[in-house]
Amino acid sequence: MVFISETSDDGSNGGDPTKNAQQEKEENLPPIPQEIPEELIESTVALVRSSHYPSLSLLSKAFRRVISSPGLYHSRLLLALTDPVLYALIGLRLYILNRNVPRNISLRLSEIGSLPPLNHGSAVVTIGYDMYVIGGHNNQHQPTSNVFIIDLRFHTCISLPRMKRRRVNAAAGVIDGRIHVIGGCAKLNDHWIEVFDIENRTWSTVPDPDHNNSSLRGGGFLTCVVMQEMIYILDTLFGFAYEPRQGLWQSIGLETQLKLHWKVSCVIEDLLYCIDPRLGHQIVVYDPNELVWRPVKGAYVLPDFCYNQCKMANFGGKLVILGSVKSSLHGLEDVWCLEIALEKRQGGEIWGKVDSLAIVLKSVNSPSIDLLRSVTF
Repeated sequence: MVFISETSDDGSNGGDPTKNAQQEKEENLPPIPQEIPEELIESTVALVRSSHYPSLSLLSKAFRRVISSPGLYHSRLLLALTDPVLYALIGLRLYILNRNVPRNISLRLSEIGSLPPLNHGSAVVTIGYDMYVIGGHNNQHQPTSNVFIIDLRFHTCISLPRMKRRRVNAAAGVIDGRIHVIGGCAKLNDHWIEVFDIENRTWSTVPDPDHNNSSLRGGGFLTCVVMQEMIYILDTLFGFAYEPRQGLWQSIGLETQLKLHWKVSCVIEDLLYCIDPRLGHQIVVYDPNELVWRPVKGAYVLPDFCYNQCKMANFGGKLVILGSVKSSLHGLEDVWCLEIALEKRQGGEIWGKVDSLAIVLKSVNSPSIDLLRSVTF
């Protein structure tokens, strides 16, 4: 009896006689690429929330290249997938406010552990995906001229050239793509106003024609905002607006009805929103064209925020308020986040509706909320 084998032992089929047909089929498949094509990474990452990009950038150099490329953000824009991301400085640590993805309703607060502590009293501006941190108190509680930039796509930072003056609680705003830094130090004619050229990364001094104005003490400001290409500045007694293109100052006060109660404030569509503590912590809005304040109407109710530990921000056109409230635990406080959708109605009235209200950080010992900034990716 003759037995005929399906595999020849003379190697004529080019394979090992001990291998079956399935194994040979698998070996003949084209090799799997060791690296994922960047086009595939981009099409996938474009669908992911931008708040996850710092973690994704750690997967490989290819992921990092994609996340740093303009093409990714152009794709997100075409797909209408851009979303705002909030950053808050609590104590000396920077936190990120993310959506609670499973419920997609409330926000949650997470510390960014990859960044060093920030200086208290720093001036902060954002340009694109970059956050510039300017001056403030160092760890010896001394004013500093240090400046560094945080890349919010990767949560990394590098130092920039120092300012000519040391500053704490300076005013800063971005006009025409340049950072204007004002005060935060003794008011002298030289170096009181400095301008940072972003492209060349150089500082220059701007002459101040109003340097003899005793009202502008410059030892530190409560807050500042940018409206209509002007930097509005508030200190403990006065309010001023600085127009950097011509270097002109304008006093703001009773004649414009811009009263001194906008310490907690933000700008949305060139309107200034703030909490007025004299009106039971009601939200009010200022129109710089009409020079009037109006209440924001609606059925919203603010938590019992500590006014001095409260910040506001523009969150993709919505108003977000971050503040501390006494916790049920003795001596501790919870940080709450209130998100309000705004609607402009006939006659110019602004109405607000609460979209979400949640505790985002529990049982903190006297949280110091120093800033709240929003960036759209």
